[in-house]
Amino acid sequence: MVDISLVNLRFDGRRLVRREPAAPTLVVVGLPPQHVREEVPGKLDFTTTPPGSLEAFTSGVSQLVFSVPPEVESLDLSLASLLDWERLVPMTVPLLQPGVPAPELPGSVLEFPTRLFLTYDEPVTWTCRPEPHDADGRTGLWHALLNSERRGDALLRALRRAEGRPPVPAHVPLTEANLEDLVTLTSRTELVDLNNAPIPLPSAPLRAEQFIATPLGASAHLHGAWDDVSRGAKEQFAKLERRSPELVAYDHITGLGRDQFVRVVTRGVLTSGHPALLVSEFKRLFVAHKDDGIVAYLQREDRILPREPEVRYGESTGFPNQGREMPFRVLRITDRVTPPIKPVWPPPPLDRPDAQPQAAEPFWVELEGGGDHRFTVLATDHEGRTVSFTTPLVFVPDSRTDAWGALNNLYTSDETKEKKRLERPLGGQVMAMAQPPADAPGSTAHAVGRLTFALAQKEAGGQHPLAGMLVVSSAEVRVPALEPFAPKAGEVSVEFNEIYRKRGMAAHPARAYLDLKNAVGLDFAAEKAGGLARPNAAVKVITAQAGVVPDMFRADSTGPVEAAPMKDIQEAFGKAKLLGFIDLSALLAPITTEHLGRLKQLGEAEIQNLLDDAEGMIPAPVLRVRDLVDGEGRELRYVWKTKLRKPQPEPPDNTFLLDVTDAVLTLDARTTVSKDGGQNTSVEGRLRDIALVIADVVRVEIADLKFRTVPGNKPDVSASGLEMRFLGELRFIDTLRSALPADAFGSGAYVDVQPWGIRTGYTLALPTIGIGVFSLANVSLKTELTIPFDPDKAISFRFAVAERQRPFNVVVSMFGGGGNVSVLVDAAGRIEVEGAIEFGGGAALNLGVASGGVTVMAGVRFEVRDKLVKVGGYLRCNGFLSVLGIVTVSVEFYLELTYEKHDNESVIRGRGTLTVSVKIAFFSKSVSLELERSFSGAPGDPSFVDCFDKETHWEDYCLSFDGAP
Repeated sequence: MVDISLVNLRFDGRRLVRREPAAPTLVVVGLPPQHVREEVPGKLDFTTTPPGSLEAFTSGVSQLVFSVPPEVESLDLSLASLLDWERLVPMTVPLLQPGVPAPELPGSVLEFPTRLFLTYDEPVTWTCRPEPHDADGRTGLWHALLNSERRGDALLRALRRAEGRPPVPAHVPLTEANLEDLVTLTSRTELVDLNNAPIPLPSAPLRAEQFIATPLGASAHLHGAWDDVSRGAKEQFAKLERRSPELVAYDHITGLGRDQFVRVVTRGVLTSGHPALLVSEFKRLFVAHKDDGIVAYLQREDRILPREPEVRYGESTGFPNQGREMPFRVLRITDRVTPPIKPVWPPPPLDRPDAQPQAAEPFWVELEGGGDHRFTVLATDHEGRTVSFTTPLVFVPDSRTDAWGALNNLYTSDETKEKKRLERPLGGQVMAMAQPPADAPGSTAHAVGRLTFALAQKEAGGQHPLAGMLVVSSAEVRVPALEPFAPKAGEVSVEFNEIYRKRGMAAHPARAYLDLKNAVGLDFAAEKAGGLARPNAAVKVITAQAGVVPDMFRADSTGPVEAAPMKDIQEAFGKAKLLGFIDLSALLAPITTEHLGRLKQLGEAEIQNLLDDAEGMIPAPVLRVRDLVDGEGRELRYVWKTKLRKPQPEPPDNTFLLDVTDAVLTLDARTTVSKDGGQNTSVEGRLRDIALVIADVVRVEIADLKFRTVPGNKPDVSASGLEMRFLGELRFIDTLRSALPADAFGSGAYVDVQPWGIRTGYTLALPTIGIGVFSLANVSLKTELTIPFDPDKAISFRFAVAERQRPFNVVVSMFGGGGNVSVLVDAAGRIEVEGAIEFGGGAALNLGVASGGVTVMAGVRFEVRDKLVKVGGYLRCNGFLSVLGIVTVSVEFYLELTYEKHDNESVIRGRGTLTVSVKIAFFSKSVSLELERSFSGAPGDPSFVDCFDKETHWEDYCLSFDGAP
């Protein structure tokens, strides 16, 4: 069981003596394999079928070399004498220095564990019984005990790994990488980099609390612990293309060469930046099985231990964009240790005897029973608030902290998306999404429903231990300013504003920090927008002081921030309407960088100054929330003041034109939300210097149109500087309205505000005018402007001279008549015109013998409505003659003509009636003749081409014109 070789000793017949007194005299002992390396099965349920056979690998022989000290002149040639190692000197393998050749003398080498060669790091002694030992009827196995010369733990160091042997399975307690780390950390060999500079290592020997060599294997208890490898040393290893050691602690207990307990602790980092340890423990479990008796397999149990609970982030950490995408300054993990996690084995060993150890890869920390372990995190934001959430994390072995590709794959794989590892609920906790300006504390705080994390590559030179850093890619937050306008908004998805991310909040004209992923359209009720405009803009940019505004900003990576192209700005106002029907986006004046700069400082005083200043502008609709001074609630304010301009280019053939050359639109809405949830809204709207040109019929100029509503009161609408002028063919009506005051909406005007809209106008009744035989009576003039709140209806204007039910009357001598005319036009292009004129006269003659009379009446009525044109006229003539009262003859003639046109269909109808009555004494007789005709111009009438047979007559018809000039 023990091989013994002698060096420089000979047998002189009685004892072993030196051959050469000055030469080294050695006793070399060969020990059988001292360790068995076993494969570790997966998690077992020992009440069911065991896993069957597993692979195992024994170590090679170990060699103990003893030097015979000079005072020992000879040795007995006996087993007891040769096993008396206490009087011999154990020889170690000397330290090798770079450039110094290895010594010729052999040293003691123990292969323990399998494929790792150990030697002594300090003087030791071996104690063994030369004779068999009997106790209680049993004979003890031969064994040798290793002790330190100081009577403490024996110190050992690893020389190298065994090379040239076939690879062992990956599922073993000690991987090849672990063995390599033991060599690096305990060999005490000086390592140098490419520049021959020494690599500082936390070198420390292994401590053998027990090491007993036996013919069946060693019963040992080894322990080692090492400090962290410095960052500089890691960089030196990286330049050598070698992995830096990550072993922190190692415990190994064996009984007769079989592993009973192995603990391997390796260094790593969680993707949050917290240093952590991976503790892998292998225990031999003995369990009684119903079929196989006592079974004993190694079982693995892993845990993660955060080494430092708190990590602080700063500008020099290495975050891209100076950490603006990480809203937290401190992350604190409260887990002291995880429950058992799912073991992650290193990659399978390469099938080459000379293969270098493969490093373990980063992995998601998953529980042994399935599912991710969610670390509990207390996060502190920019303003010192603390929020808590749970999140899965990735453990990155210390040797793979620079493996950006492997980390990025874990955070972008499909599996990650399916398990939603990156989306972490916060349940409405309030936190600052960005560092607020010094003069606006709390302006970046939101109630957050969910954060979505991502991994961003670390910038060069950063102090963060990993190649990737956790950032917030998006979030779901509540934006109080949106909720009264978009009740269904709730928690909206946001991401960091691009200008803020790249260049900081100060670089943005409005101090923006977040963008809505999907722009939210503000759906204004007309009564809440002043009736003047429905600014249903799509807001997208969340700012620190200007509230929520449309996306009106553009910038490259280095240039100044400028206003977005007008096309993009107009898209944000695609549903905005002015006066209920005009596309407001087409009327917006260009926005300059100077205008945008006004959004950066918009306190209450600054806003009021801009509203009072005739030239002051607030270029973007500002939606903001502030706490009331008395602490009784919050105030939501929507304010906007902008200049308007004609559309560029002006639309051709437009039936409605708006002259906004000098127009200014102002809207200021305030909603106060009390602590008990009640809301009060007050709105002020103003439109200055605007003119409506409706269908080229009438021009309405308004100097100042105001709207104001407060809770509990009827809306207050006022207008000043209003003037109307008729255009085109209807200019003649200006003569009729010349009696109107210059300011038709001044004294005597009416304004009627109803839930459906505003109706304002003026009615003037003229007194009867009589001059000689001329008399004009019952004349009234009426103008009316209707502004509906319903977006499906357009503004309309109506002018009338008298009404159908109350026509005006005109009398000239024996002729009289009357009529009415009204015109209604709206912005949608609808025109309604109706009117009627009737006139007539009569004459009587009495000659005594005969008497008679004649009356003539005629009238014209016209109507234009919804593409339907109707024109009608009539003539009625009556005459009678009576002779001596005996014979009476009367004649009545009636003629009616109507014309109707609808789209392309037109019809003319005519009807005539002639009635003759004769009365002689007591006898009378009447005769009537009627005639009615109609002519249709409908599309169904045959066309010119339809009147020919194309195969015969058409060709003949064409030939008939052959040679015609």
